[in-house]
Parts: sequence; C-alpha cells; structure tokens
Amino acid sequence: MAGVKVKAIIFDIGGVVVDSPIMAIRDFCVQRNISDLNHFLFSSSTWAATERGQLAALQECQDKGFSDGISIGLDGWRELQRAIKEGGALPRVPMLRAITRLRAAGFVVAALTNNIAPEGPAESSGLNRLRSLFDHFVESSVTKMRKPEPDFYAHALRVVGCEAPEAVFLDDIGKNLKPARDMGIFTIHVQNETPLQYLEALQKLQGLLSIKLLEDEDFKLPAETTSKL
Repeated sequence: MAGVKVKAIIFDIGGVVVDSPIMAIRDFCVQRNISDLNHFLFSSSTWAATERGQLAALQECQDKGFSDGISIGLDGWRELQRAIKEGGALPRVPMLRAITRLRAAGFVVAALTNNIAPEGPAESSGLNRLRSLFDHFVESSVTKMRKPEPDFYAHALRVVGCEAPEAVFLDDIGKNLKPARDMGIFTIHVQNETPLQYLEALQKLQGLLSIKLLEDEDFKLPAETTSKL
C-alpha cells in the first residue's frame, strides 16, 4: 500500500459486519443429528445453490451424492436458510462504529455480499437498515454475480469509483479474498474461531489507515451484547 492513497473500504457482511452463520449451521446440524454441513457448504458450489433456493441446494446434494444434505429434504433446506439468515442477524457493534468513523473520515464504504433475496416485508426492512450503513451495497441477489467471480469485484470497483490498489476488502472466507488480492485490492482476512477474534481485522485496518476504530472495551464485549439491526 506504500505510496497509494486508500479511497474505499469494502466489507463482506456475514462473518464480518454481522455474526458468522457458521454457528447457526452447526446448531442446525446438531438438532438434525447430521454431520456438520459447514465444510460441504463452503468448499463446494453448494453455498451458491443455497442462495438460489432450496430446490437448487437439494439438487446439488443429489448431484454430489451427499447423503446428509439429501436426507433433510426441501423442508430441511428451507429451515436451514432461515437459520442462516437469523444466525447472521446480529450486528457487531465495533464493526458498525468502524463503518461510521470511516465514512466520517471521508472514505467510501461499501458492502460486497453473497446473499439470499429477502422473503417478505420484515426481512426487507432489516436489509434496508443494513444498506443504510453504507455508501454502496453490492449484493449477489441483485447483480446475479457472486464471490469469488472476478467480475463481481470489478463491478464493485466500478460502483465505488476507485481502482483496485485504492481499495481495502475484508472477508471471512479465504477463497473470496484471493481474486480481490490478484486484482490488486488490499485484503484483510476476518477470523471467527473465537467470538471476538474478528477484532484483529479491525486492528489491522486501523493500523493501515492510521484511524482509531477500536475502543478498549471492545475486547471485553461478550458475544451476546450485540443487538439486532
């Protein structure tokens, strides 16, 4: 980043700005007495199929011969989609504050997310509140592109109005960071192994930008202190 002025900060949503859906998926699997679906979902095209709908997700499992995914049926995939949405509905207060401070400092702040189209007014209202936090909200359910497709990142840069070296991108999934990094975007991997590990990403960001984004009390916040949007 030496000699390059950062103009835009681009955030993933689930697992970055709001809680990761990983635990919601794990809890669902425990309740159903099936193997943890996280590895299958995030290491294959099944996640994209899940975003398209229950039938596409079930078909993906059938194509790959994944018995646990087949066994839950359409109703199970519908329930899992609901669990993923609800499990990722808790915003991370330090992230929200960081977004506010970044915008106040003159940075363009955008979201770049693979998401599922909202179902009904309640979900639409929550998504609109989330959108209002950002200057730009770039979502797969609208553009019909998704991470890690390079065109999705190129589209986001056009929307934001900057070149790749002028942007920083935060995501919790490594395979989503690689195409951005290959394009010249500075990337920060958000880790979620422990409830507050994501704060390490904000530490890196504030060090990079020389802007105070964190407070001492952030590192003492239990996970349950976050609240719904």
